[in-house]
Amino acid sequence: MSWLTPIGFLGLLGLAVLILIYVIKPNYQNKRISTTFVWRKSLKYTKKRIPISRLHNVLTLLCQILILTVLGVSLAGPVIKSFAQGNKEESVIIIDASASMRMKDAKETRFERAVKQARERAKAAFDGGSYVTLILADDSADYLFTRVGGDGKDDALDIMDGLALSLEEYCGFSSSDITGAMTLAEAVASVNPAAEVYLYTATEYAYDSGVNVINVASEDEWNAAILGCSAELDNDNHYKITVNAACYGKTGFLTVYCEIHGANGDESKTVKLEKGEFFDPSSEEKEIVFTSDDMSEAAVYSYDYIEAYVGVRDSFPDDNSYLLYGGKRSVVKIQYASSSPNNFFESAIRTIRERYKEIWDVQFAMLRADEAAATEGYDIYIFEHSMPDVLPTDGVVLLVDPRTAPLGSDLQIGSSYSVDSSSTLSAGVQSRLTEYTTAQRITISKYNDILTSEGYEELMFYNNRPVMLLRDTPESRVLVWAFDLNYSNLIALPDFSILIYNMFNSFIYKAFDGYTFEVGESIKLHGMTESLKITFGDEEYAFSGAEGEFTPSRPGTYTVTEASANGSERPEESFFVKIPSEESDASKTADVLPFTRAESVKSLEYEDIILYFAVALFTLMLAEWLLEIKRNY
Repeated sequence: MSWLTPIGFLGLLGLAVLILIYVIKPNYQNKRISTTFVWRKSLKYTKKRIPISRLHNVLTLLCQILILTVLGVSLAGPVIKSFAQGNKEESVIIIDASASMRMKDAKETRFERAVKQARERAKAAFDGGSYVTLILADDSADYLFTRVGGDGKDDALDIMDGLALSLEEYCGFSSSDITGAMTLAEAVASVNPAAEVYLYTATEYAYDSGVNVINVASEDEWNAAILGCSAELDNDNHYKITVNAACYGKTGFLTVYCEIHGANGDESKTVKLEKGEFFDPSSEEKEIVFTSDDMSEAAVYSYDYIEAYVGVRDSFPDDNSYLLYGGKRSVVKIQYASSSPNNFFESAIRTIRERYKEIWDVQFAMLRADEAAATEGYDIYIFEHSMPDVLPTDGVVLLVDPRTAPLGSDLQIGSSYSVDSSSTLSAGVQSRLTEYTTAQRITISKYNDILTSEGYEELMFYNNRPVMLLRDTPESRVLVWAFDLNYSNLIALPDFSILIYNMFNSFIYKAFDGYTFEVGESIKLHGMTESLKITFGDEEYAFSGAEGEFTPSRPGTYTVTEASANGSERPEESFFVKIPSEESDASKTADVLPFTRAESVKSLEYEDIILYFAVALFTLMLAEWLLEIKRNY
């Protein structure tokens, strides 16, 4: 029993009022009257009825207390909750569409078996006159149809027939969104708590949370897989290759092959390696290491890509090979041209070269004062004092102490001014290029007045005149230091190296981070130009803008091509997309299904309870009335 309006219990305060009335009720007092005969006669009969009168008083008080109690409890709204009767003939069917459902025995894939069995259950449910909901759990679970009855039977079964015929469209290469599927199933179960949920999958669950799990895996299925591959330089700058191999559902000897393509800069050269390992249920996953000692030819210090694979016929060929890119460092070419060269830039670039030596091959060209500077073919241009006639368009340009404005810079430079040597700069617009630097530490004693700088951000000032500016557009990246380093303390501060590092780190980067991703993983793209293209087989994906995201849906090699501002293409780079490792396990298990069955809806039988209380109240009031009559008569 529960209470709808517990505040109604305040009505029980009437009990205290009743007791108070009995407490303050006046006692009988002795009165003198003129005649005592009749009085004595009445007392004679009254004394004989004293025990019964006392009982009447007690019973009357008890009835009054019970009457007030019933009234107070009734005001509190007593109710009883009872289970609602749901439609037990409703079915919610979930089909796992993860990569592991692509495993195949001699006849059909797991996904095809799941669809076939699910269709039989749906047809039986339709024939029985019940509702059916179908949920497809791929990388993002969704309803295919919801609570369809017999009138929609034909269309629903046609949808399920389409699933069986379109494996490539409906069964993906990533992990399934089981959590999302269970959320959708809970929404149906909240409408009808008695609905049965069926999950067709190949995953074993330690606890099914009340879901009917139908395992569609076949005993004949097994899978050999390459889960990962990595290459690390040893102390001799030769690559050591580690291959993560696995064999699920079968015991035996497995040979892992490793081919190093384009070894040591020779595009036609391929180094072939192989090793065998014994796999059993206690060692389903192993690391296989190839060192320079395993190579009959010269050790490998660079490569185009590495292919690791197993040459077997198993139930799931999509994870039998793995490609590793990144064996050749990308070249970054930097040119420094000055009419009065110094070693400060070379020292800062040497630090960057050491910092990124495993990623970039930083090539620094320091020109003599009499050498002509190039305006194309470099990633970073540094011009000091003497400026080029035309601004380069295929890289980042740093103009230091510009005496004239190159064509295309959109600058107008005025006179050169000398100031006190203790004159400090002030900060302007916040930028990643000036991060971790302090403008107030930098002093100058000579600077060039920038008259116009349309399209530039003003990063640092002297006396409200801009002395450090930035233009950052896809067509032009220009950084201006409008002061002479020979008349500044900047070269003696750590801020100088930080500014060069920020410039390199802000503008020199790969179009993507890493060389290996998983299907369904979001890849952040940050190209240096507005034109970036990803190619996968015959498919092309074009991106406009310097930033973007790409989510691959199939495993394999993706190639990135980026066009520079002058129309030339930067060198192609590739990355590999793999199937999630857990999907390679032919008999994968999970702890618990994330499903919470809705509590059955309960109805409140309010009228029946009030009727019982009304009967009790009437009975008590009748008893109290009879007691009063009997006592008075």
